[in-house]
Amino acid sequence: MLLAIPLLAAALGQDLPFDRPEAWAQQYFTTVSMLTGLGPATPERAGDVSIQLESGWIPSLSPSEERVGFSGTSAEDLNKAPVLFRPRVRVALPARFAVVVGGVPPVRAFGVTPRLVAAAVEWTMIDRRAWRASWRVHGQTGSVTGAFTCPDAVVGAPDGSTSNPTGGDARSSDVATLRYGAIEFEVARTLARFGGATPHVSIAVNGIDSRFQVNAQTFGQPDHTLLTTRGVTEAFAGGVAVPLGRRFEASLDAFYSPLFVRRSQTDARTVDGLFNVRGLISYRVNR
Repeated sequence: MLLAIPLLAAALGQDLPFDRPEAWAQQYFTTVSMLTGLGPATPERAGDVSIQLESGWIPSLSPSEERVGFSGTSAEDLNKAPVLFRPRVRVALPARFAVVVGGVPPVRAFGVTPRLVAAAVEWTMIDRRAWRASWRVHGQTGSVTGAFTCPDAVVGAPDGSTSNPTGGDARSSDVATLRYGAIEFEVARTLARFGGATPHVSIAVNGIDSRFQVNAQTFGQPDHTLLTTRGVTEAFAGGVAVPLGRRFEASLDAFYSPLFVRRSQTDARTVDGLFNVRGLISYRVNR
């Protein structure tokens, strides 16, 4: 009976405060995967289609930042993929609207298997010769599967030892669900004397609703703890888009999102944000 109580609690799951270390990790990787604008597209006609490839640097976490399990007392294996690649398709619509759809296919790499689908609707409300201002609504659903709580490195070490404090008996198959919805505002100016280069800045408000499903075997018992969290973050980006001929365009952005975390119950809440660099290559199919 006593054993059934913690197992039932694990099955029911925990809804975490947004600044708990476990919740911070979910915020961090959801933010890494956000479908940001990466600059304004060049003026388009309704029906124009662009094939795009996005890349984004995923910064490595320090040992203290990886210590997010059990309210910040247990290290998890979070440094997996160093970069995110995502193919995208952009379709221009009438009235200066456009739709963008992107996804990371379920191809296992760096020890993780992503299954992410994202989409955006854009509206250019001001489109003058040099200045453009636009709104974007974008969001994502899907998951990333990997051995975050019990990687191969700890399997075989004695349960409860320094090398295996959580008692992992087999390689885990944990699932992080990275869901969010956002609204983003962007301003851009085209510099004709610099070959049409277009510097741009943006600000976004993001609603994150993520979950982390543990699938592990610890101390001889199955562990299916479910951790959920939700909250609101902000993000800021700035960069430049450069046309490369009539069909190609390249963009490079610096991105920052301040993320709040309380590393332990006695610590004050601090900012441990995400800063990374993102790039985009776009090819206009019917230019």
